[in-house]
Amino acid sequence: MDEALKFCRTDGATLVHDSVASEVETSLLPHTTAAATARGTGPTTVLPSETAQTETDRLTRPSLRRNFIIGIGVVIFVVGATVVIGSWYIARRNSAAIQSIAVIPFVNATGNAEADYLSDGLTESLINSLSQLSNLSVKARSTVFRYKNRDISPQQAGSELSVQAVLNGRVVQRGDQLTVSVDLVNARTGDQIWGQQYNGKMADTVALQAQIASDVSRRLQANFSTEDREKLNRRSTTNADAYLLYLKGRYQTAKYTKDGLAKGREYFDQAIAIDPRYALAYDGIADNYIAAADWFMASKEALPRAGAAAKKALELDDTLAEAHASLATAHWWFDWDWPAAEMEFKRAIQLDPNDARARQFFGWFLLTLGKSDAAIAENKRAQSLDPLSVETNILLGQSLYFARRYDEAIEQLRNTLDMDPNYWLAHSVLGRSYEEKGKPDEAIVEFQRALDLEIDVPENYAMLAHGYAVAGRKSEAIKLVDQLEDMSTKRHVPPYNIAIVYAGLGDKEQAFSWLERAYADRSFYLTWLKYDPQLDSLRSDPRFADLTRRVGLP
Repeated sequence: MDEALKFCRTDGATLVHDSVASEVETSLLPHTTAAATARGTGPTTVLPSETAQTETDRLTRPSLRRNFIIGIGVVIFVVGATVVIGSWYIARRNSAAIQSIAVIPFVNATGNAEADYLSDGLTESLINSLSQLSNLSVKARSTVFRYKNRDISPQQAGSELSVQAVLNGRVVQRGDQLTVSVDLVNARTGDQIWGQQYNGKMADTVALQAQIASDVSRRLQANFSTEDREKLNRRSTTNADAYLLYLKGRYQTAKYTKDGLAKGREYFDQAIAIDPRYALAYDGIADNYIAAADWFMASKEALPRAGAAAKKALELDDTLAEAHASLATAHWWFDWDWPAAEMEFKRAIQLDPNDARARQFFGWFLLTLGKSDAAIAENKRAQSLDPLSVETNILLGQSLYFARRYDEAIEQLRNTLDMDPNYWLAHSVLGRSYEEKGKPDEAIVEFQRALDLEIDVPENYAMLAHGYAVAGRKSEAIKLVDQLEDMSTKRHVPPYNIAIVYAGLGDKEQAFSWLERAYADRSFYLTWLKYDPQLDSLRSDPRFADLTRRVGLP
């Protein structure tokens, strides 16, 4: 290979620009000087008599002519070589393998918001498919969906996400007709690498999604293995109706509301009724129940169903990394089987090392084992994979809080709120960090903000009540805990939340009474038991050590 070619990186970036040309010129024309050029092209002084020329003069003139011709030839050669090398370099740069990509949420151009499930679902499906390619870094759903309904250039998205290419899409549904337009764009230059329009019927949706994923992977110019191709082409279902119901289930589940989760489960059930071997739909059910546990449904009701659905998904397809992560969470939160949970988390990460969600949950899991340094390292790894995910950044802040590194937690959570000031959980964990720093007034402000943003989660009432108790505003704390107890007669309220308030009030009897109810519910909150700073006032009581032992915390 010509040594000049070594000045190109595999991603197409230029390491040396003008210096390459100057090196070529210097090496090929070592004797071309200004004086030599003048000798070849400058005016010649004519002596009065040609006959007076010496033998040396007669020999010199043809020599100069010959040097001039040679010089011109060398210049032509250098120019030609430069053009050839430059053309090769430009072609090489434009066709370089793309190793990182972001699939920007497809635009729903149907004119009907109810079709968002289709544009969002196709986006998520493509992310999941392309993530199967081992040599390709694909930004996670939680990161790219920040760009939904935003007018942003490929260059800006590429810069913010640090990717080489951006895939944009547009979906139009007219009755049974479906049109999907996609464009693969160079994130540095904004130039289109490739574009295609796909037309078909709604019944063709599964095949269409698979075709788009296959076409995009070919345009990336990367050398994917046969195993990668097999993963890419693997279809979880061939039934378009089941696939569309699955997309609706994911769309509703992602809302993380009581109604959204209920609707999501209905859609997943309908998908499975059509295709009982639809592994991804079973994993959808598992994720749905995990999201509902102890927020909208008792853990003893939600988590066994999550575990059963994850196991069924893995019976159908043992390579589903997300199903291994779901099963790990069920083992951890409900079975309190720490070795089984750790094994499943590691299997999920082995199958998909770039799955930020699996890594962030694994980090949280390690924290409950008391391995705070390893936990934070795992959460930071998840953050590096999915830097713009609010959830990933919150879990890093929460890990720092449970590790009692409060200053770092406060800084991390403030940064998270700069990304999304309306995410209630970030306000909640920030409030707890302020509490432990002895800043009850700042804590109450954050707890109140969390409650204002999400009034359907009992945890927010409990945190505000605890904040009041710590600040010495006991009457307000008691009023809120009474409200929580009344609420518990009408809907699920995690007993752990009420126990937290009584711990803040210094009422150990009530605190332990509600912790026992949490134990009977198999509350996932009890995995925090050993490390939750809000329970520090109870740790010296023998009942606390006994409860920790029964939960099985190491």
